[in-house]
Amino acid sequence: MSSEPLVVCIGYPGLLLDRNIERMQAIDPRIEVVGLPADPGSNWIGTSVEKPHDEPPAWALGCAEERRHALARCEVMIALHVPKDLMSLAPRLRWLQGFGAGVEQFAAAGVSRDRVVVTNVSGVSAPSMAEFVIARLLQIWKRFPESEAYQRKHEYARTYGRSFAGSVLGIVGLGAIGSAVAERARAMGVRVLGLKRNPATGTDAADEIFGPAHLHEMLARCDAVVISAPATPDTRHLIDRAALAAMKPGAMLVNVARGSLVQEDAVLEALASGQLSAAALDVFEQEPLPPESPLWDAPNVYISAHSSVSIDRYVDDVLDVFDDNLRRYVAGEPLRNLVDMEGLGFR
Repeated sequence: MSSEPLVVCIGYPGLLLDRNIERMQAIDPRIEVVGLPADPGSNWIGTSVEKPHDEPPAWALGCAEERRHALARCEVMIALHVPKDLMSLAPRLRWLQGFGAGVEQFAAAGVSRDRVVVTNVSGVSAPSMAEFVIARLLQIWKRFPESEAYQRKHEYARTYGRSFAGSVLGIVGLGAIGSAVAERARAMGVRVLGLKRNPATGTDAADEIFGPAHLHEMLARCDAVVISAPATPDTRHLIDRAALAAMKPGAMLVNVARGSLVQEDAVLEALASGQLSAAALDVFEQEPLPPESPLWDAPNVYISAHSSVSIDRYVDDVLDVFDDNLRRYVAGEPLRNLVDMEGLGFR
């Protein structure tokens, strides 16, 4: 066994706690943990992750030297935000563990599939995100916001909603999140149609499976559509004017994937015409969503700030995945949650 240190870089400032560092070092005595800190009081967590940042980022200007030194030495990294030109800044990097399911920011940072193995934590967020999706569907279809509005006015008015059971739900992307949504919806009597990049691989998550070429055919049959596919060059504006026009009139749209998958101005048009009855959007093409965005005041738009996942247990669950993978890495065993780097646009 080599006596050289195995340098593990914590690129998520919220993980820079003694107990987490000790947890990693307990796996192997060769492990040396370094970190990419943030300036005290900075809003690093509120910064969009989809685009790589300058190094140092605006929220860590006071930590520039420490960050560059850590990047230069690390072989393993766990991160959410990443700097531009990561390959040059971290020439020894061999394994990059994502803090979330999405990894498009790593592709945009120039991570090379010939040099670096990328893993994510797909599945960790799926249960709570599926709960969020089901809650949004029920909130809107059961007309809870209208009931609450009448309550504030002390007005006794009936607001009969529609049945959830018997509806048809389309899910674009049957990964961990989409499959978790499908499982819960089907348990409540909903028929689920699912879209997969490779439908031939099969899954029992949905009642029917469609390939990308049949997206519009699937949309035409759905009372509501959930977007839970990864952001790739092929999925940019997947839900565009043509897709929205293909949807059943009066259907509802839910996006918990990435903002790049949905053409926002087309959604506004579809809402104004009545083609869409409602849109629940947790992600946006520009984050944070600018105050001047027309989405804020559009009728029947339900906005949340990229927060469909519940975080009460999320960090511990992520660390469980990372620690298991770190043990595998040290032992030379296959890693969990390997990312299809070619399919997701890594160079």
